[in-house]
Amino acid sequence: MNEAIRIWRSPESAFGRTLRISKLQNEETFTAIDAYSDDELKRISNSGFNAIWIHGNLNHVAQSGVFPELGKDAEIHQKRMNALVERAGRHGLKVFMYCQPPRAINAEDPFWKNNSDVAGQIEPFTDEAGQEFHFRCLCSSTKKVKEHLRRGAKSLAENVPGLGGLIMITASEYPAHCWSRRGRVMGADGSFSDARLDCPRCSKRKPAEVVSEVIKLVRDGIRDVNKNWKIIAWNWSWSFYMPPPCAEIIKALPKDVIMLVDFERGGHKMIAGKRRWIDEYSLSYAGPSEQFQESLKVARDSGLEVMAKLQFGTTHELATVPNIPVLGNVFAKADAVRRMGLAGFMGCWNFGNMVTANTAGFNAFLSGKLSENKEQALSAFAAEYFPSCDASAVTKAWLKFGEAMDSYPFCIPYLYSGPTNFAFILPTLPGPLSGNPVGRSWLLDERGDDMAAALGDYSVDELASCFEKMTALWEDGLSVLRQALSSCAHLHAKAELNTAVICWHSFRSALNFIKIYRLRREWDKSMIPDYLAIIRDELANLKDLLPIIREDPRFGYHIEAHGYQYDAERLSQRISELDQQINSL
Repeated sequence: MNEAIRIWRSPESAFGRTLRISKLQNEETFTAIDAYSDDELKRISNSGFNAIWIHGNLNHVAQSGVFPELGKDAEIHQKRMNALVERAGRHGLKVFMYCQPPRAINAEDPFWKNNSDVAGQIEPFTDEAGQEFHFRCLCSSTKKVKEHLRRGAKSLAENVPGLGGLIMITASEYPAHCWSRRGRVMGADGSFSDARLDCPRCSKRKPAEVVSEVIKLVRDGIRDVNKNWKIIAWNWSWSFYMPPPCAEIIKALPKDVIMLVDFERGGHKMIAGKRRWIDEYSLSYAGPSEQFQESLKVARDSGLEVMAKLQFGTTHELATVPNIPVLGNVFAKADAVRRMGLAGFMGCWNFGNMVTANTAGFNAFLSGKLSENKEQALSAFAAEYFPSCDASAVTKAWLKFGEAMDSYPFCIPYLYSGPTNFAFILPTLPGPLSGNPVGRSWLLDERGDDMAAALGDYSVDELASCFEKMTALWEDGLSVLRQALSSCAHLHAKAELNTAVICWHSFRSALNFIKIYRLRREWDKSMIPDYLAIIRDELANLKDLLPIIREDPRFGYHIEAHGYQYDAERLSQRISELDQQINSL
């Protein structure tokens, strides 16, 4: 039996910025060699992983010969990728390139003057610098683009032969083939809209045909020269095209392609008295989802191997901490991957990838050697990870944190537009709302006071109730954890206790912000006493957490945003603002 593939990535490596005009120095296939030092690779290997992934654009890292305008810097990319492959190999790590072929090209690029015959769907896009422009898709229904895909993949396999393989995403994310961002598309607010396809060629074809063809073309190019690469097809958002499990796409895949299947998406759980849909990575939900299990069955019936796509460090639920310490759910995920005999996992996205108790625990639980019983496995792991601790009490704390997270108000609007990542620094005033939005949770947006976009199908009262339950239960667990780790002098104990403390402060601050938002939606001066009570609690909250933030730079940093959502300076400013408000009211 082949060794399971265990893929991770470094938080020090930049995924790469998508700008109106692409730059070589922004691409991870260029920069990764600088981020992945021997020490960093050793740390990842010692944490139980055997592969890393980096983001690449096939149009840039290989020359197909079909479009001479593309791949002009391919030799530079390949040289640096080969150096990374060689360095990673010394630490027992394979390198995988994550890609989305054929990536669309700026509609204003000179490329289109000579290649109008392959012009496909036009897609609006706002880049990471906030500039709005349009991509034009390379139409994969044309003979030239098909040849470009096959020959480009072949060229990469020839020139970077040591890669572990490719991970392909074929829906959502960036514009790529004409169907990539079309169909029944889910927006950031959780709603669905039918995005019509305008390409005259692809509109006559089923999206399943286009998607499976793109994967097959890349696969065929690789197999012309390399029989060993792992070719991984990720099913993220294939639901744009048809109801899950998207059997039509799965059945059309070559038998040597490995399916990467989202572990939690398509699951359901009861929250605030309603059955809620899980459509993102989640640590509050153990999984596997019904959708995962259905996809697994179709894939296996079709003769395909399956890997799990997970994010078991942290998620959008709270991404400004190194990990959400719900080790009971981490055990459940690892145990399921082991029991189902999967080909491996990809354990993080471009955030949630710090090495913590979650990563150590997942890989320990995956082996099944600690115990197949959850509480026994947690206790055995705690005893190893925190020498001299009260392992039984640590287990109780972890399970209490999991119980607290059962009340997390999971929905796409709250995950993407909610305040939890940065509630500490959000503006509050005794008066009506300004109307300026809180902003997106995963970027360094301007921050306002209006969280209307985060509500989804929750009422404000339901959100407040969820966080009241969470903070109370988390505080109970935190009290147990403090005592359980009091006899442990290991660095792990301080790091994990700090994390649990900051999680609690984050949830408490989110609750205070929600309460203030509820007041300010219907503001009148009679609410001032209630407002004062909330900001006094928030002031105490900030003063308690500030020493940890000053000492530990892990907190407040959002890896996907490549910046701090909050830091000690902004917390100090916020403390001064609240002090002034209390003294003036």
